[in-house]
Amino acid sequence: MSVIEKGLIEVDPVVVAGWLASGEALAVDVREEAEWEVERIDGAILSPMSDFEPELFPKAGGKRLVLICAKGKRSAAVGQKLLENGVSIAYNMTGGVQ
Repeated sequence: MSVIEKGLIEVDPVVVAGWLASGEALAVDVREEAEWEVERIDGAILSPMSDFEPELFPKAGGKRLVLICAKGKRSAAVGQKLLENGVSIAYNMTGGVQ
């Protein structure tokens, strides 16, 4: 894991898979629906960046909040916006869904 900036941490897909399998994380895919329909991570929920509204963003409910996109750029941007709107920590999955 590495820190992108305070509160936003990059995390390896293998670690994310373990967190999801054990119920420790909520994975939110910020890609568009068409991308999500082609390939997705089991257990992830869709919340496209184009529809981003901090107050409507899924709540992690005490779990680790993992953000996912195709390469990590959109998820990092959403993570930054969440930090600006009161989320204290979020994880950005490296490599994304390709």
